[in-house]
Amino acid sequence: MDWNWLGDHLALDVVNTVQLQRGIYVELLNSAHDLQEWTQLQGPRVPEKIRSDADIEKFRTTRDHALALLRATASNVDLPQESVEHIDAIARRHPVTRAIDLGGREGIGHVVGATNSLDAVIARAASAVIDLLNGPDRVRVALCDAPRCGQLFLHDRPNQQWCSSTCGNRARAARHHANKKGRS
Repeated sequence: MDWNWLGDHLALDVVNTVQLQRGIYVELLNSAHDLQEWTQLQGPRVPEKIRSDADIEKFRTTRDHALALLRATASNVDLPQESVEHIDAIARRHPVTRAIDLGGREGIGHVVGATNSLDAVIARAASAVIDLLNGPDRVRVALCDAPRCGQLFLHDRPNQQWCSSTCGNRARAARHHANKKGRS
């Protein structure tokens, strides 16, 4: 798997584990191995090791609720209550405690009450979504409207439409092609 978009806010890395391909969203986490690869690439932000028999559907359910929340935020519509309740319930069940980080571990915190690594990863995902939605970057959440992307990102400018220059180039090329076709 090519995870070239990793490294943004953890909440965005979680929700962007589905990708727009040929107009439909495709699942990128098809096995516990895929989730383990994703966690390894997160580095110290997600230190847990996923077991080969982990219930990947449990993670994807939380991801889907997070995705619904962030897409609603990007679209400036009301947050779906069911998704709010799902994420909040995880945070109550397994809070992530933090302390001042002087050791280079990026303030990952400790997951309270998680009995396995999958629950800890899910708790980190929920905590990241809460941090993003409650923080100043909430207004920067955007959905890339380039063809074959659909990823969520944090915009740097109010009028930014694309998550990367590659997507911007792809969108401009598609628009140019459509205009040229329309003039024929």
